[in-house]
Amino acid sequence: MQDRYVGDIGDYGKHGLLREVTAAGLSLSVNWYKVDEAGSVKQDDGKYISYLSLPDIYREYDAELFDTLREIVCVENDRRIERVDTAGLFPASFFSDEIDRNRRYWHSKALAQTKDAEVVFLDPDNGLETLNMNRMGGATGKHVKWSELNDYYVRGQNVILYHHRPQRTSKERCIEGVMAFQREYLKADRVMLLEFPKYTNRFYFIFMHAEYVAVFRKICGIMVQKWSKNGFCREIILDIQGVSETKC
Repeated sequence: MQDRYVGDIGDYGKHGLLREVTAAGLSLSVNWYKVDEAGSVKQDDGKYISYLSLPDIYREYDAELFDTLREIVCVENDRRIERVDTAGLFPASFFSDEIDRNRRYWHSKALAQTKDAEVVFLDPDNGLETLNMNRMGGATGKHVKWSELNDYYVRGQNVILYHHRPQRTSKERCIEGVMAFQREYLKADRVMLLEFPKYTNRFYFIFMHAEYVAVFRKICGIMVQKWSKNGFCREIILDIQGVSETKC
């Protein structure tokens, strides 16, 4: 996550999901996977904020959230992760330390700060490392390592992972890459998947323990009910092999 993404259309859907997680009574910790922005700037990064000038179309998904993000972006012009932490969008603990060169030390701090939550949200720029990255040790600060996600899950926490579809990679291949990790490595009790396809495919994989399946099924149902208009959000039903069907 980088400051320049704060308040863009992807952020709107992301925070909408996290608000439903906490509204369901689940305790939440957020690891922003904050990276050094120097040298990683793209001209169009974080540019999708025009929705904030179209309240007649976009405010109905979550009016309170929309108004807060509009205040941060359009009035305060304060697009910082720390500003989101203090905005009161949802109750959570936040781990905002920038990823250190000593990745193991950084990860140990993240584990310590997020240990009391039922749900941990991981928000890397790109998503989960690929199989080749895992084998060759090539994950960057923009990726969650397989072992890092596993550390949260095996100690009893449910994990929500943000995953971005790379350019020139099909939606199906993108999903299959994460599901291969699930089948061959994590083996979570259940996985659910929400997609926000505006401008690009943004996926939220929910790796959960069996006793939380009912509450996450309810959360996903609410997200589809509230956010599916104009194709803003959909649930992708997964089977053991990957994609099964899309629920609009």
